[in-house]
Amino acid sequence: MHPYLRLELVLQDGPGSAGAGGFPFPSTLLRRVFGKALIDRFCPFGKPLCEERPPAAPRPVPPRDLCHLAEACPYGVLFAASRTARPPYALYVPTAGADGSPVRAEITLYGPAWKLYPWALTALEQALDRGVGKERRVWAIQEIRRVTADRGREPIAGPGLSSLPATLRPDLLGLGLEPHLGAQPVTVELLSPARLLRDGRLLSGAEPVPFAILIARILDRFASLYGEDGSDVLRPEIRSVVEAEAARVPLLADETRWVEVHDFSARSRSEMLLGGKVGRLVYGGEAARFLPILWAGEILHLGKNAAAGCGRIQVDLPPPPRP
Repeated sequence: MHPYLRLELVLQDGPGSAGAGGFPFPSTLLRRVFGKALIDRFCPFGKPLCEERPPAAPRPVPPRDLCHLAEACPYGVLFAASRTARPPYALYVPTAGADGSPVRAEITLYGPAWKLYPWALTALEQALDRGVGKERRVWAIQEIRRVTADRGREPIAGPGLSSLPATLRPDLLGLGLEPHLGAQPVTVELLSPARLLRDGRLLSGAEPVPFAILIARILDRFASLYGEDGSDVLRPEIRSVVEAEAARVPLLADETRWVEVHDFSARSRSEMLLGGKVGRLVYGGEAARFLPILWAGEILHLGKNAAAGCGRIQVDLPPPPRP
């Protein structure tokens, strides 16, 4: 079992904001202001040397070879992925607030990054207080809640982060199969654009989403954050059997659409498109046997660009039909 910590930030308009409610800002924008706040707060060089790539280098250089602070600095650990194969965090900003419900944002920290939660939260508080978007709209954190594995919410801090605990215990994540559930459908909601690769190519908007692709991308994500030896399921001889079984699970309904998301790359100074699939998928047959892996996917996100808010899913068993 491996550590993670998922936190929900309940937000409200700060002083001087219009109080418009509704969708506050995309996750891609939150990622940019979060990264800048970490640099401003922790980087003694004023720019992330841990991410600079010498032009003559034939292959990517490990962050620790670019900056001796990379494996201790919150920016180095989170953004440069100095201790994991991929950035060990995910962001998610759902569409909320228009109906009067709170505006929320999520940050999930994985593996060695979970202990950085006080620094990550204070950096996010600083970023939101500076203002977000072209209009520099200010947001204040009203409450921080821990999101448990059963989707429960446990309050851990109030406004100003003054009551933030100095120590927390992480939740634990593992992979497995459920041997006791009979065949029944499973619903997977793609809550934010899922950018799924098949044979090295991004699954396009018109293509269906095979169940085996979901399972493979969740296993990839777990391996990138916790290592190929992080679970017996990742052993090649076991993974091949798991994916072969997943390939036999039929897709019963595909109510997804393609959504384009715009982001900006500071490194290339150009706009990027992070489009992906959102909507509802229903799988039948033996899908329920894979519930432990699918529920891990809820926590991990799946596919590309999870740090920018992509790949957030929710998994449910549909209610039985009415007699």
